[in-house]
Amino acid sequence: MRRRHYILGVITALYFGVVVVCAFVPGSAINCAFWCWQILSFLPVGTLLLLVLGRRRWWAAIAFGMLGAAWLEAAQWVWMPPGYATVNDVVWGSAGATMGVFIAVIATSPYLRWAPTHELHSIVAQAGNREIPQD
Repeated sequence: MRRRHYILGVITALYFGVVVVCAFVPGSAINCAFWCWQILSFLPVGTLLLLVLGRRRWWAAIAFGMLGAAWLEAAQWVWMPPGYATVNDVVWGSAGATMGVFIAVIATSPYLRWAPTHELHSIVAQAGNREIPQD
């Protein structure tokens, strides 16, 4: 279980690093003024944050997604040419992270058929070298 969280944490950090690098490339193929870029780039951020933090902390995943969008725009405001960072980008990035969190909440719902269940079975009795799990 801890290994899975470690791997998800590394993937989340790497993905957010790629988003940061793409945000600081002036004149790239993707125009940063498009709202769809902000939403699409922060959808996986919200999803990965929820998988790292867990379903019970969905609110923290949204908060960290918003904080990441605000931090990115603040850094652009400091280090990029004037007019490169906008408040709209923070709003659209936060919306993308929020959508990603809610998509992950729905996808990991225990009530859905494709969602994996992680129920631990307790041992009722042992017969020789064989353990009999409780149903």
